[in-house]
Amino acid sequence: MNPSALGWVKKFGHILREQKLAFSEDMALFNELKSLGFLYGLNIGIPTFINTEHETSIDERTKINLIYAMYSAYEAHCHSNSFKKSIQKEADFNAFLDQIILYYEGLNSVKKTLFEGFLGETKKDEIVARIIDRRVFVEANMIHKAFGNFSLNPYLTIDYLGFKRFLSDPNHYLLALHLIEKKGIELIQKSITLFNSEKNQLELFRKSLLLKEYTPIISDKLTITEEELQYLVIVSNLNILPYKKEENNLSNYISFTAELLGVSTQRIHLERSELETFIERNKKQIPGLKTMATGEQLYENLTFLVNKLILRNSKRLLKEIKGSQELVRLMTKSTHTDLTAQEKKKIQEQLLDIFKSIPSLAIFILPGGAILLPIFIKLIPKLLPSAFDDNRIP
Repeated sequence: MNPSALGWVKKFGHILREQKLAFSEDMALFNELKSLGFLYGLNIGIPTFINTEHETSIDERTKINLIYAMYSAYEAHCHSNSFKKSIQKEADFNAFLDQIILYYEGLNSVKKTLFEGFLGETKKDEIVARIIDRRVFVEANMIHKAFGNFSLNPYLTIDYLGFKRFLSDPNHYLLALHLIEKKGIELIQKSITLFNSEKNQLELFRKSLLLKEYTPIISDKLTITEEELQYLVIVSNLNILPYKKEENNLSNYISFTAELLGVSTQRIHLERSELETFIERNKKQIPGLKTMATGEQLYENLTFLVNKLILRNSKRLLKEIKGSQELVRLMTKSTHTDLTAQEKKKIQEQLLDIFKSIPSLAIFILPGGAILLPIFIKLIPKLLPSAFDDNRIP
């Protein structure tokens, strides 16, 4: 399965036909999502039953984990309510897609942005794929993502929790989402006040909100679920992660969290310990822990995007490149020596012609796309057959 190509949601549904995802305990799915890093916004893994041809990038893992979380919630809901199950698993997945679309359509903040351009769209899986893509990247359009100017949404757990609410209580799920997001903002604002931290985190949280527009719904019966409460404890601990040496402020913040959420400080400390253990075990896989200047982060994002695009289109690229003997010669030369300005210009011209024939590599022919070519050149040893790599160790 390739979450960066068309048809991946449909493929996910096909894979599910052989799986049984019913969880015996209420928090079993929650704990699995935590182990994958989904609850932390640090997706370091995906469910073991999903095989991918290429090593997944962090945005792909995020997409997989989001749809997996929501489908698992749908499955559990169907079982708990003794729904009549279709003999064909595919039919159940189609019903799930219907629910996803209805869920996001009901959110005023995303109705206009996520469904623009869907007129004439008939395939539900493609609609869901586009919704997920828009939610995974925080307010980033195609051009911004193409040039590395993007942020991944670290608060997608709220999408999952809101979907669970939508399934169990469609009349009040908007109120539940409002309560979760309101408390999330209060936690972040308090951390900014106590630790004098930058407001970037609050801005990111606001951009990720599902409910930018809200109409109050009165309900005396609504209470926060155990999962929702535990996730807010996690958000609280993520806020204080960089400030664990500021003991006095830390103690005040933990007390504030305990009072706001109605939980014990012991529960907060326990969740904090689990978070720190997770990060220590997986710190090499978490790019967000790197301290980089804006320019360095931009280059990191560009490299990640180009690496994915090039390697995913390697077969088609090789076929096109082999049609030009001069291009092969120059690219081979670039793997072990510097090229002259004239040689680089020849490579640029011929590569841009090739990229025009592969739609998914259109970013190279956009204005400024030539700045990506040095990154592409660095990837050539991975792309070309081993015979072209002079530094290959047999």
